[in-house]
Amino acid sequence: MFLARLANVAGTQEPIYGPSAIKSVADEAETTPYSELTRDDLKWEVMESTSVETQTFYFMADNGQLALAQVIYSNVAYAPTAAG
Repeated sequence: MFLARLANVAGTQEPIYGPSAIKSVADEAETTPYSELTRDDLKWEVMESTSVETQTFYFMADNGQLALAQVIYSNVAYAPTAAG
């Protein structure tokens, strides 16, 4: 029962996403250590339902310092927007 509730909260019960949609950054970096940011990387899905979207960007400076930025878009009560 607890795991089913956890899946509901984490979104892993969804057939579209499921557990396979949760990926380790370390696993992704094995095949693609980095990529250049494009305009398409910045586009939101803008779902026509209650939704939350998250985009996380990792930065590496020339001196080796690392940083990340996480942007979260949340449409909790499905308030229609002009963005769609």
